Amino acid sequence: MGDVCGRGAKAATTTALVRHTARAVAALLDDPVDVVRAVDKALHDRDHHRDNGMTLGYGHLEPVADGLAVHLVRAGHTPPLLLDDQHAVGTVEAAGGLLGVGIPPGLKARRLTLRPGASLLLYTDGITECRAAGAEQYGETRLAKALAAAPPRSTAAGIVRIVAVDVRGFAGGRDVEDDQAAHVITAGEPAPRRG
Repeated sequence: MGDVCGRGAKAATTTALVRHTARAVAALLDDPVDVVRAVDKALHDRDHHRDNGMTLGYGHLEPVADGLAVHLVRAGHTPPLLLDDQHAVGTVEAAGGLLGVGIPPGLKARRLTLRPGASLLLYTDGITECRAAGAEQYGETRLAKALAAAPPRSTAAGIVRIVAVDVRGFAGGRDVEDDQAAHVITAGEPAPRRG
């Protein structure tokens, strides 16, 4: 999940460049850090678009015996939230700076395993920075509470729906100033072994 600085045609072409670069190199590179570095290089190589930096949360997923292995890179993006298999919510920290601004982003991958029933929420700052009628922002604390309100073993779509309803309720029907996106990855029960 990514979030490009700015709006309009420049932001749209930056988004397309990032998407296509990531897809092209992901098949060739095993390490998600290398994929994100390739994206940063593609952005940096576009001299006339240096003002279009972006944040990115990118990872590789792999089914494992005890759930779903996630190898996650966070390049300046909002910190993902983990709803673990015990229904506790926590932040997933991983170092990494903004992409495409000519400064090496200092990327470091974070490995974790989502146990069956656990979910990982990636989101843009348009969610946490949206405002109610006053100056109050929605914020990370309220987002964590909305995530915790999801019933145990909720589907990814169900969690997104719960978060969206809470954000809309908070904003009170006001127009949002920034794009809002959320993506949830939920680990299911492992498939039975065939023998």
